[in-house]
Amino acid sequence: MKAVTAEQMKKIDIATSEQIGIPSIVLMENAAREVCDVCLRELEGIEEPKVVIFAGKGNNGGDGFALARQLHDRGVDCKIVFLFDTSKFSQDAEINYNIAIKCGVPVISGFTEAVIETGRADIVVDAVFGTGISRKIEGMYAEVIEMINTYAKKVISIDIPSGVNSDDGMIMGTAVEADITVTFALPKIGLLLYPGASCCGDIKIANISIQPSTIDEMNIKTAFLDKKDVYNIIPKRQKRTNKGDYGRLFVIAGSKDMTGALALCCKGAFRSGAGLVYACTVRSGISVVQQLVPEAVVTPLSEYEGMVRYECYDEIKDKIQRASAIAVGPGLGMSDDVSEFVKKLIYEADTTLVIDADGLNAIADDPSILLGLKYTPVITPHPGEMSRLTGLSVREILEDTVNVARDFAVKYNCVTVLKDARSVIAAPDGRVVINITGNPSMSTGGSGDVLTGVISSFIAQGIEPFFAAAVGAYIHGLSGDISKEKLGTYGVMAWDIAENVAEAIKRFR
Repeated sequence: MKAVTAEQMKKIDIATSEQIGIPSIVLMENAAREVCDVCLRELEGIEEPKVVIFAGKGNNGGDGFALARQLHDRGVDCKIVFLFDTSKFSQDAEINYNIAIKCGVPVISGFTEAVIETGRADIVVDAVFGTGISRKIEGMYAEVIEMINTYAKKVISIDIPSGVNSDDGMIMGTAVEADITVTFALPKIGLLLYPGASCCGDIKIANISIQPSTIDEMNIKTAFLDKKDVYNIIPKRQKRTNKGDYGRLFVIAGSKDMTGALALCCKGAFRSGAGLVYACTVRSGISVVQQLVPEAVVTPLSEYEGMVRYECYDEIKDKIQRASAIAVGPGLGMSDDVSEFVKKLIYEADTTLVIDADGLNAIADDPSILLGLKYTPVITPHPGEMSRLTGLSVREILEDTVNVARDFAVKYNCVTVLKDARSVIAAPDGRVVINITGNPSMSTGGSGDVLTGVISSFIAQGIEPFFAAAVGAYIHGLSGDISKEKLGTYGVMAWDIAENVAEAIKRFR
């Protein structure tokens, strides 16, 4: 499903009014109706329910005024809190404000009364800002948000929690902490990205008569995968097949002290369906891999001080000619020899590469090497590795993950998986997928090695690299969610995530 910026959503609304002929005030009425339905469901079983709606002067406030009238019509004790002047209403907001007053909806304009009524309400609705906010919230607006967060029992935000930037998820000084966010037509990018995502609660996407044809005309390149997408991307297996039909994946990883990274990568690859996995590592690590992942075909490499050497490429160059995909980097270590080996592999490999961890460190001094590949590579950096590749600070990266990933993917012609609480997967043509699965239990050593195995496994099975990376991140995160269900937030290990990859895929196939 696509996700939009505030400007893109504004253009969709305008096109809906001008081309389809649905007036903006009708869209506002439809939006209020959808939020009203959510409110009524949340109020079921409560005797004499009370709702307080905090409204601003723009169209988000207009949604709130229309909602107040609809709830009032249904017999709900509903009050509007409006603490601002009425001199700068948007046109549709002013119309619905006047209608609500004429219909008898009470309007609270005093701060103390607002505090009291907020504490009494079963639901507080946030209709203060919506998607248009672009500067830090201060003064009375900040006080209103603090009031909602302090005294409300349950908060429903309209379209996006007030204070969350709809384009990048940044908190504009302060933000409403919603239990439910009802957004319209399409999710806003800021709903999906942290820190804003932590303010959204349960996100409900409501249909307000925006037509698919109107959305399709907008050239929207940012999206997230839903269950239908994942089902369609992961291919159904035919009955008459063999291991060769599901790819030959070569994993070149590990060192004397980091053999576990290779094992985790291989495990993730097998659990996500790879037919054959070749574990290529230093001789001192072979026995560990054989014990942990006996299904892997081991290929010992010579070593220097526990790490691969430049000459190791000659030891595997003939073997990797059969590869359907190659994963390189986890646990390789950092040395001049390792860097030379990785660069030689990148120059010479005749298949799709997935480059992670020390593989990325090896090319950090010159990422332009990615431009010379015959097949579009996939890179999977965490923010620290991305900092080394781009020269940006980690803070700069975390504040703009979508554009950082997209810009790098376009510049260096690679699929970029920028790992974060909401990982961003970007393609060389500018498409972006924001991954919505996963949880904090996955913040553990080795989790990224499993992801590399899953993505490279899907590529080896024939899935196009961008979609393999997107669905790989989704399945990896879902496996983490399953692991959390079984073990809780604190005790999940990377091996648990690898083990549950098969269970995650089973939910779709």
